[in-house]
Amino acid sequence: MKTLTKISWRNIWRNRTRTLIIITALVLGIMGGVFSAALRLAAEEQQFEDAIENMISHIQIHHPEFLANPEARHRIPDGMDLKQELTQRDGIKTVSARTVMDGMAASANMNTGVRIKGVDKKAEASITKLDELIVEGTYFTEDWRLPSVIIGRALARELLVDVGSRIVLTFQDIDGGIISASFRVEALYAVTSRRFEERTVFVTANVLNELVGENTAVTEIAILLDNVDDYREVTKELRETYPGLEIRHWADMDPALHYALEVLDQLLIWLVGIIILGVSFGLLNTILMSILERVRELGVLLAVGMKRIRVFAMVVLETTMISIIGGVTGLILSFFMIRILNNRGVNIPGGEGLEDFGFSAVLYPSLDTVFYFEIGVLVILFAILASIYPAWKAIRLAPAESVRAE
Repeated sequence: MKTLTKISWRNIWRNRTRTLIIITALVLGIMGGVFSAALRLAAEEQQFEDAIENMISHIQIHHPEFLANPEARHRIPDGMDLKQELTQRDGIKTVSARTVMDGMAASANMNTGVRIKGVDKKAEASITKLDELIVEGTYFTEDWRLPSVIIGRALARELLVDVGSRIVLTFQDIDGGIISASFRVEALYAVTSRRFEERTVFVTANVLNELVGENTAVTEIAILLDNVDDYREVTKELRETYPGLEIRHWADMDPALHYALEVLDQLLIWLVGIIILGVSFGLLNTILMSILERVRELGVLLAVGMKRIRVFAMVVLETTMISIIGGVTGLILSFFMIRILNNRGVNIPGGEGLEDFGFSAVLYPSLDTVFYFEIGVLVILFAILASIYPAWKAIRLAPAESVRAE
């Protein structure tokens, strides 16, 4: 075996140019596949974090009539008690009880429809990281004469207001009466969804509940899970436990995002598969050309008694060596490439328009170490499979005819 390895190693470097070309093709193919995978995963992770964890959470609970009419009168019975029960359940990481309703926001210049969310500032920070989304101002710390409101950066531009400006929120109380109250803009937040920025405002729950006429009103309960992959199972359990409530998971609330992520997963599999197949066929073509150029040499080896199985093993070993060299080099370069891109970010051309669809204009690719190992194994496996036909071609040679070949 040692002698066979030496022979195979010498054979692959007999035509140095061709070997370097196929190794380069392997390296570039792997780097392209890894980059595509990392970028796709970065887009998925960013969109999921922004759309799900920063905006709608993993699971939401409402009164059955709230979705059709988001008003204070459609509140969850004993909502605060339910929140405490949910906090004690296994698999649930954080729970936030909110007072949510539709209303109007008006400034001295403009007015527009908004969704008003009355939140507990500590719970909201733990479930949607609202405090980390602030780009200007402070997070419910000001002690003004008017109560504070946090609005989206896009909404501030639409209303022509800034931090410290006064706006008026209009909404219905629990009896259906119209309430208008003045608020002071304490901060502006930013997310990748421009629609969310334009439509959602945050106030403290105690202020909003006092205005609607019930101190413990809860119209929405948001849940963050320990393991997001359990969202369907947990939702099913909650529906069975609380049949009188409307309980939805993130895929129900944002089916477009769920579909997009599924499509991205399928595209990644096809993309990586096509790249590896392309590299494998390039390797097959190179090895096959090498066999055809060495017909006389192989014929001599067979004529002097070299077993066909050893010839077969020699060809496979040559292919494996090339794939290992190209694969390892490609994975090492890919690793450092992803590290650099993760620090600097990748600017997406025309990314500003992507914010309307919940995508960021800058992505930060990253991959788990196990992914590099899996890609390396696939490359070597497909390379070995690609070497079978040339190796079979080699052992089918007739020694007498091969020796006479020019």
